Parts: sequence; C-alpha cells; structure tokens
Amino acid sequence: MVAAPLLAAPLLATPAAAAPSPATAPLPVTGVLSGGGETALVVDLGASNGKGKRTVQVTLDGHDQHADLVPVMSDGLAVTIVVDASTAGAATLPAWLSAAARFILEAPGSTQAVVIPDRRPATPITGQLRGASPVVGALTSMRAAGERDTEAVLALARGQFPRVETGRRVVVMYTSAADAGGPRAADLAQDFRAAGTILVVVGTAAASEFWSAAAAATGGFFAPAGEPVVVPALDQVESTLRDRYLVCFATPPSLPARVAVRIGTGDLTLTGQAVIPAPGRPDRGSPVTPTILGTMLVAAGLATVVAIIVLLIARARRPRPEAGPPGLTSVFVGRAGVPQTARGRAAVPREHGTPWS
Repeated sequence: MVAAPLLAAPLLATPAAAAPSPATAPLPVTGVLSGGGETALVVDLGASNGKGKRTVQVTLDGHDQHADLVPVMSDGLAVTIVVDASTAGAATLPAWLSAAARFILEAPGSTQAVVIPDRRPATPITGQLRGASPVVGALTSMRAAGERDTEAVLALARGQFPRVETGRRVVVMYTSAADAGGPRAADLAQDFRAAGTILVVVGTAAASEFWSAAAAATGGFFAPAGEPVVVPALDQVESTLRDRYLVCFATPPSLPARVAVRIGTGDLTLTGQAVIPAPGRPDRGSPVTPTILGTMLVAAGLATVVAIIVLLIARARRPRPEAGPPGLTSVFVGRAGVPQTARGRAAVPREHGTPWS
C-alpha cells in the first residue's frame, strides 16, 4: 500500500513538454504600392498552412507602425476584367470569357467589377457592377471585332475605382498579345504601382518576358495558359491570389524608406524588408502630366519673346512719315488674351475608410 505513492512520484515531477515554436522563413514581398498617403505591400503567404489568427508588425527606424494584414481576395476588392476581344484574338476569346466568368464567380460576393474589351476604341462595356451575375452577362455578350488597343485599354483599366483603397484594385487581363503594344514592361509596371493597382495577366505565350516582368513588379503575376488553352491553367489566377495578402500602413513622410515586416501565421514566422521608393514619374495614362504642362508653358514663353522681337524689328524698319500736317491715325483697341490657370481636380473622398484608419 505504501509503494503506490512512491511509484507515482516520479511521474508527477516530470515537467510538461514545451510547445514547439513556429518555424521561421523569409517573407516574399512581391510588390510595393503607394498612393494617397497609403502604402500596401503585397506579400505571398502560400508557404503557410496555419489556419489561426495572423498577426503583422511593421517597423520603421526601430519604431512600430500601425499596420493591418488584409487578404487580397476579401470584401472591398475591386476588379477590372480586360479581355482580348480583337479580331486577331478571336480564336481564344471563348476560353477567356469562360475563365473570366469562373474568376468572378469565385470572387467575394461584394466584389465590384468593370469589364473592358481590348479593342479600339478603348471603352468599358459596363459601369461599376456589384455581384457576379451582371458581370457574367456582360462577358457572354462580348464578340470579337477590330484591332487591339492594349496600351490605351490598360491606362483606362488602372484608372477605374479611384475611391477604392490602395492595393484593393486588381486588373485581370486575358490576352493573346505578346506585349502592350508600346510601353516597356518596366514603365507599364511603374504606372500600375503609381496607381496602387495589381496587374494579373493570363496569356497564351508559354514564356512571356514582357508580361512576366510587368505583372510581377506590381505584386501580380503572369499565368501562361498555353496554346491551345488548357483550362486548368486558367484557374490558377484565383488560387494564387488567395495566397496574396496586403500589409497596409500609412506611407512614411520621408521617402525612400525601408521597413521591416514580421508576420505570424501560427505555424510560421515570416520576416522580410521592403523599400518604399520616392514618387516616380507621373502616370502616362493621365490626360495632362506636369512634364507636358511645363513644356507647354516654356513653348508659350518662347513664342511671346519671339513675337516681341519681331514687333520691335518691324517698328524699327517702318518708314518715317514726311513732314506736314498730321493725318488721321486709326487705333485698334482690344484686350490681350489672358492664359487660363491650369486647375487640378480636387481630391475625391474615399468610398470606404482605410482598414488602418
């Protein structure tokens, strides 16, 4: 009767096993988007299998910044669907329409969407729609015709949904074109980053250097569909975007700036760094840029100087009138044209509050 407590004593003294700490891994930062005082880092959390609550920490110069972690495929998403509807792309149009319809059906129910065919002239065929049904209806009615106008269409696409938060705008393009028909891939990517918009491209080219470079630099990607189009390849758009998250915080006042990011997913701790660049060149999709405006002002100034010089020379060469009684002089009186002040557009109030406000 005495031996039982003695045998149990070692078991009671054994310490409980410590819970394993999450493994550490590098954090893939696939894009840096800034606009309107907001920055969104696009990160890939596909390496994690954790299902619990996810945490984020952003540090700037040793100080923690208020930040939020938001899935790309979540409420608040705004998608512009661009489909190659040119005569040259007629053979793949049915596959693109089917893929676009499946994508919008898998998107969150609150997703806003606009549909733009890639053909001349660049014009949306819908307004801003909410819900999958009207989008699918618009896609079903699309027919191939005309020539591509890819550069203009993409400029139009990235200007949609101006009130939506940085990083929540995504352009999904289905195309048989090898490139955008004009701009370099780096310039196209810069325009999308400046617009705070992610670019995703599905194309028939097996290895498109242009679309891969342009899309990846925005936090998006190029999904090769092959030719003929292989249906399973089209579904990778939704599945890949499911792994993309936005790390959202206020843009630092001094740029460029380097921030450190730490994300906990339960089974992993991912750490990385990102550089937020200084504002680059203006979006070429805007109607008037500061560079163009400056050139116009310089040209106007030079024209004025030349006109004054010509007038002075003409007056110097004019023959003097003979002496005699003064004759009648006709004087034409008018008002000089005053150049109008170039006015910018006032800031548009946001439709939704930012998640970090």
